[in-house]
Amino acid sequence: MPKKWFYRLLFSYFPIFFSLTSILILLTFMLLSGLTRRETVNANQQFTLHAVQLIDHSLREIDNALIKDIESDAKLAAFFQSDPSLSYFNNYEISRKVSDMIALNGFIDSVYLYRYADQMVMSKNSFIALEKFGDREFVTQRLQMGTFYELSGKREYFEFQDSERFPSSVVSIVRKYPLLVGGQGLIVVNISLTKVEQMIRELTGTNVNFVGIRDYAGNVIMGEKDAKTQGTVLSEVTSDYTGWTYTGGVHDEHLFQYASVFSYIWVAAGLLVVLAGTAWMTFVTRRNYKPIEEIMNQIHRYSAQKSGKPSKQVQDEFKFIEQALDHFIEESHTYQKMHEEDSLFRRRHFFVELLEGNRPIEPTEWDSELERLNLPVQFRSLGIVVLEIDKYARLTEKYTHRDLFLLKFVVNSVMKEMTESQPLTVWAEWTSQHQLTALYQLEEQAADGELKLETLTGNAREWVEANLDFTMTAGIGPVVERIEDIPKSYAGAKEALSLKPSLGLNRVIAHHETERQEDGTYRHLQTIRLFARVLRTGEEPWRPILSQLFQEARAGRLSREEHVQFLHTLNHHLSREMMEFPADIQELWKSEALPRLNQIRDTFDVAEDLEAQYERVLGEFEVKVRELQESRSHYALVREVREYMDKEYANSDMSLNHLCDVFGLNGKYVSRLFKEAYGEKLVDYLVRVRIENSQRLLLETALSLQEIANGVGYIHDISFIRAFKKVVGTTPGEYRKQQGKSPS
Repeated sequence: MPKKWFYRLLFSYFPIFFSLTSILILLTFMLLSGLTRRETVNANQQFTLHAVQLIDHSLREIDNALIKDIESDAKLAAFFQSDPSLSYFNNYEISRKVSDMIALNGFIDSVYLYRYADQMVMSKNSFIALEKFGDREFVTQRLQMGTFYELSGKREYFEFQDSERFPSSVVSIVRKYPLLVGGQGLIVVNISLTKVEQMIRELTGTNVNFVGIRDYAGNVIMGEKDAKTQGTVLSEVTSDYTGWTYTGGVHDEHLFQYASVFSYIWVAAGLLVVLAGTAWMTFVTRRNYKPIEEIMNQIHRYSAQKSGKPSKQVQDEFKFIEQALDHFIEESHTYQKMHEEDSLFRRRHFFVELLEGNRPIEPTEWDSELERLNLPVQFRSLGIVVLEIDKYARLTEKYTHRDLFLLKFVVNSVMKEMTESQPLTVWAEWTSQHQLTALYQLEEQAADGELKLETLTGNAREWVEANLDFTMTAGIGPVVERIEDIPKSYAGAKEALSLKPSLGLNRVIAHHETERQEDGTYRHLQTIRLFARVLRTGEEPWRPILSQLFQEARAGRLSREEHVQFLHTLNHHLSREMMEFPADIQELWKSEALPRLNQIRDTFDVAEDLEAQYERVLGEFEVKVRELQESRSHYALVREVREYMDKEYANSDMSLNHLCDVFGLNGKYVSRLFKEAYGEKLVDYLVRVRIENSQRLLLETALSLQEIANGVGYIHDISFIRAFKKVVGTTPGEYRKQQGKSPS
């Protein structure tokens, strides 16, 4: 068989291998070259700085010695003062002094003295007039300059006119005598540039480095005319003392020679690595290809055994393997798909369709599905039971998803095991995360079947309670005799289970227990309004009214949906009353109390817990409200006003003006304080107190309307009737009749 993929694998690696190795070699070379160049630059910089320091030091040493001689040497003073007593011997000693100055430093080429008085020049070799002196042009130029010190640029020095073929290349240090005054003469010290250049060459030691020097005017002092032509310039330093610019660098031919040798070594090493990597890659590719080759052989042998003839040869090994695997996977997927459809999807889908009645189930379809599930086809009655895990939200916090799955599997298994010894079968599926729905096929009549379902479900509930870490509540639907009535039984079971908040957890609720009063939360609306107002005003204890409210709700056997609506209405009326309070109490209600009440409404499991939870939240809210009210300086005064009105409400003179007279305060101010404290206008509160007392008198006495009006603070019965109807909604007479009382 051709090994096409062997060569494809092998050659697919080579571009990557060559690219990576080439890049690595190049990067290594560039890195090392960069390091070498950086070190060369640093070394050349230090060399140039050393040359600068050496030359500056020598020039400073010469100049300092010159200054010392000018200040202290008597012979020089005698020479420049043109003492007439000087003899020939004295001139000889001065000549010797010049010679000593030349010997002071190896860089000094020559020294001469010029005297203004007689324009005579004294050098090592002569004592002649200026017009015969070879360097007279330089002296003449210096005489015209006003400086006392000068370091000249590069120049040619002639001591004798027309007698020197090879003048000296020098720079000159010029100082006037005496220092800081001048006027008597010049001292010129010529520095030999040849000796400076020789010193620089001795410093380099090789022909690799070079140094070029230019003066402050840019004129070349030493080196070639353009130092850059000598090679690569690496450093440039300007002397603070002389103002000269020193240019340092290396000759390129040597540097490239070293770099070339260096690169040849690394290129050779890189090629060796490439060759070694190629050999190793070939070995690894051959070894990795062996499993593919073995798979090919296995497929060929399997094809030959199955069809009696070998499979066709293909050019691409992986294509051949892919085709074989596609065939195997296709067969596996076909079988798996059929299995999943039969055991999971179709089973669950069919079960849900039975429960919800989305489409009619034909008897033939019923028979075929139950035969496939190994369930009996014949039955006399059918019943649905829905079991729900209590407090499932807490259970999800305690157990992982896998643990919950195992617990549900246990419950499902127990349901089936309890029917094995009974003349019935059960088909159970988890129709939601916390609800298990069971379809029982019974051999009893419908009446007997319901009793049996209650017994079996009760046993299952007791087993769960005794053996597992949670409880379950079950709803039992009516037992039916036809397949098309299964949705009716399922709806009855769901309705029975919806009464769990009212009837309690961990119990069995049959469908016949769902009979209850209607009207939902509307019959509790009056008590809700009363409770909300009492909680706001604090005029009487609110806890008994809250207890009465939840007792009425439990007596009504509300479903969970009705409980939610009941609590929503209660929270709504409480919020409306709280909006009568000042802004700080409103914010306390919105941010703390109301969110907790809404959470209770959305997460409760049983109605028995609601009263205690509401009482705890509202009690804490009441304490904080009272603390806020009592923290105000006027709260005690407002409470005193309210107690006075509760006691003197029958006084017909009771009004804002009357309260102002009693308490000595402005009426509007008292009304505003009362509104802030109790969320109700002072006048409205007085009217309500009077009307509530009139209601008591209407029911408990036989007094006339005029007498009752006078007894609660109204002078005219018409005013009383108008106020009573506005508050109660009916006239006093109609109210007495509705409550079964009439005047005698």
